Amino acid sequence: MSEPTSAGVEAGPARAAPPVTCRSLAWGFARIGLSGIGGVLPYAHRTIVTDERWLDDREFTEVLSVAQLLPGPNIGNVAVLVGTRFRGAAGAAAALGGLFVPPLLVFLALAILYREFADVVWLKQLFVGIGAAAAGLILGMGFKLAVALPRKAWAGAIALAALGAAVVWRIPLPWVVVGLAPLGILCAWRWRA
Repeated sequence: MSEPTSAGVEAGPARAAPPVTCRSLAWGFARIGLSGIGGVLPYAHRTIVTDERWLDDREFTEVLSVAQLLPGPNIGNVAVLVGTRFRGAAGAAAALGGLFVPPLLVFLALAILYREFADVVWLKQLFVGIGAAAAGLILGMGFKLAVALPRKAWAGAIALAALGAAVVWRIPLPWVVVGLAPLGILCAWRWRA
């Protein structure tokens, strides 16, 4: 049934989002993997939340939080979690394959070329510039994730404690997670209650 618009004219029925298929998972994660220079989380967020609308900001933050607690690369864990959510084991395999196979092929081709041209000065400078851009993308992703956090003092305090522990005191990330995750879970549980 159509809904009236503010002008009083009936609009057509709302279009349903296309179903999430193994092919769309593979293609979406291939775009993520091929777009990621220095880190894929900004591209993963844009693809999963903005472009494909598989998850909203809150769901993406939750999936990423779980992915960071699991062993292995965070984005690989995100691919498994998202793929499994929509298409089970086949979806997880499609998402992982899309994420890792195309970039691997590109990497192998570039490694062969780099071996031949590694001493070219402008090429070395290009990699320094790419590294700076990657750092900016990671910082931007951090700000996007911070927006999805609850606007509570405890959330900010835990985020700052994690930043300080990892950057200032150089505590290994697994220890930061082991130390702060229980506190975050307790605070979130009490806040929701």
